[in-house]
Amino acid sequence: MSSLAIIRDLAPGLATFSTPFYRFAPLGYRKFVAVGLRSAAVKLHDNRVLVLNPIQLEKSVHDKLTAMGGVHFVASDLGHHLYVKDYLDTWPDAKAIGVKGLEGKRKDVKWNFVYENAQRKPEDVFGFSEDVESVMFEGFITRAVAWYHRPSGTLIQSDLLMNLPCTEQYKPSSSDTGPLSRGFATLAYPQSLFHRALLYYAATTDYSLMRRDAKKVAEWNVQRIVPCHGENIEGKKASEAWKSAYSWFLDGPASPSLFRRIGDTMNTIARRLFLL
Repeated sequence: MSSLAIIRDLAPGLATFSTPFYRFAPLGYRKFVAVGLRSAAVKLHDNRVLVLNPIQLEKSVHDKLTAMGGVHFVASDLGHHLYVKDYLDTWPDAKAIGVKGLEGKRKDVKWNFVYENAQRKPEDVFGFSEDVESVMFEGFITRAVAWYHRPSGTLIQSDLLMNLPCTEQYKPSSSDTGPLSRGFATLAYPQSLFHRALLYYAATTDYSLMRRDAKKVAEWNVQRIVPCHGENIEGKKASEAWKSAYSWFLDGPASPSLFRRIGDTMNTIARRLFLL
């Protein structure tokens, strides 16, 4: 079987792994909406390797990670944990970094660190704050984590921001896989009203925490965004994309309205039903 992963070295000590991936599959129909999937590996200053949002561990991915020095940490959130155990089985000394809720959802995994709040961060516990800074979005439905690779100014994240269509894993692009993929790709990019509304109405469980964390990321000197779903965003466009996607939080009121609080409660219930 030929490799599906596209492997790129984006910067010294930073590699990405991209594969086709489909979402919202009803009734077992696998190829419904093409959104792509991307993982990243960071080689830390002491030669340890941190894998973020792991994809399927096929041979080419395994070989690249081995060449980088093996895997020492694997990090995931409530939406990108499917392949964590494959990495831990292959590199049994690696440590698993998860978010609150995964310890109950994935009892087959020994979680060495559970990200619960801003007071205790994995980079401080494991000694790689020189390389990476993180923010767990406590108010995001999957408790997604923004990882900032300091040396390259790269923001690596899973579902906090999409940038469709995908052209790295699909040729000519994910839009060409079908009408539903084409339609979704016209909506799921940082500057679209749909993307802002998706974050605000469907992905937020706590407006105040989302606003706090979005502002923190906006303060970083982001030169590149690596999303799990969609194309990388380079240069000045990266910080502009973040500020556009999160403008309803960055420019919104300090306190949520009653309507917003009701929405937060409903999304919290949805997380409990579908993600935990």
